[in-house]
Amino acid sequence: MSGLCAAILLAREGADVTVHERQEAPAKKLLLTGNGRCNLSNVSVSCSDYVCGDPAKLRGILACLTQTRRDEFFAGIGLMLCELRGGLYPASRQASSARDCLLLAAQELGVKLRTDSYVKGLDEDKRLLLRDGSLTEAYDIVIIASGGKAGVYGEEGENGKKLLRSIGHEMKNEHPALTHILCAEDLSAVAGVRCDAAVSLHVSSGTYRESGELQITKNALSGIPVFQLSRYLDEESGVLSVDFLPRAECDRVWFRKRLEEQKGRDLEGLLCGVLQKKLANWLITSFGRKPSDKVSSMDPAEADAFFEMLRNKRFTACGLGKYREAQLMSGGVPLDEVSDGLESRFREDVYLCGELLDVNGACGGYNLHFALASAFRVRDEILRKKR
Repeated sequence: MSGLCAAILLAREGADVTVHERQEAPAKKLLLTGNGRCNLSNVSVSCSDYVCGDPAKLRGILACLTQTRRDEFFAGIGLMLCELRGGLYPASRQASSARDCLLLAAQELGVKLRTDSYVKGLDEDKRLLLRDGSLTEAYDIVIIASGGKAGVYGEEGENGKKLLRSIGHEMKNEHPALTHILCAEDLSAVAGVRCDAAVSLHVSSGTYRESGELQITKNALSGIPVFQLSRYLDEESGVLSVDFLPRAECDRVWFRKRLEEQKGRDLEGLLCGVLQKKLANWLITSFGRKPSDKVSSMDPAEADAFFEMLRNKRFTACGLGKYREAQLMSGGVPLDEVSDGLESRFREDVYLCGELLDVNGACGGYNLHFALASAFRVRDEILRKKR
């Protein structure tokens, strides 16, 4: 995304642009975004939507992509947008429309696209070293936009690492993100359950919270809130706590009143109409009780402990989904290795943009928004230097 956008922006300024694409077809990963609908941006974007070690530099990158610039860019390539719950998508609601419009615009501007062109190095004359050992012609400017490991990549999952190392850069703190979180507990009994929940992740760097539809599989927690939290699990383990009663009215007073009103029921009946039966019975069993146990058999202290468990059920986070299953690679080249204009601090006239940088956005179009913003930032810097 960021590479194609940068190519279009620079070709519009009269530059002679060549894109080297490692795969047999460009923008394959774009087809997977937004469940195939391609969430390109969001009506509201701020630094708080990203995990980044240098918020000040990130703020400058995001400032390059004003709403006017964004809308004019997509209109300029012929792509009509629509809004769905704050996210901006192609009006066709097909990711292929975004890819096709980008490629048509690049073609019309004379951008040369070389597919199956895997670049593994860059020499002092800015010639690209290809997989077969050959060198390309020398370029005046090189933009590295090789993305991250997540998504469609196969046998060469490093994706750009060799090229970056050839000029002194290293990707750091890499891990799959916007993916499910594996749990040590056996969740087979509640696999397939979907419910509203508030989820917290406790790791050494802090506690992070998200809410939305939780999805449970036999060995993992998934769904949008977990995807968001996966960006922060940069260590081997952590603790997830789930509030299965996230509604504001479901406080301790409400629960005690419900206990009193339904003291003649069993525990399964107590949670009937509040939680799915499959989930409710599993939570009751996890607490050490049977669904058939009477509500009246609980003393006040045990009832309080049961309520606390429903609001704070803990799971041991022990890993993440594989890169192929993830929407994003968290981590990347730190922003302190590039200038404010995203020029490499190790090589003049070499720029980095997109997912390979250590900027990781939430679900909702923020990562593709950053891809376009960073392309604009590079374009602006190149034009500034060439004046």
